Amino acid sequence: MKNLIHAKANSHLIFVSANGGRGVMQRLTDMGLIPGEKLMVLHKSGFGPVTVLIKGAKVALGDGLAAKIIVKEE
Repeated sequence: MKNLIHAKANSHLIFVSANGGRGVMQRLTDMGLIPGEKLMVLHKSGFGPVTVLIKGAKVALGDGLAAKIIVKEE
């Protein structure tokens, strides 16, 4: 398992958990990201947000939030 911030572009991943409080988990749930949910990294550069595809929707996550998200390979 690894943090989303370390994932490569075009990776197919499964959301496992998040290192954060209730606010972080609520924000992720509001985006449709719940444990077991599949996602795909669309764009990731060394700078700026990580763009992922969740349930058919493109979502841009800042580096701080992406670093808290724990994922595993699909």
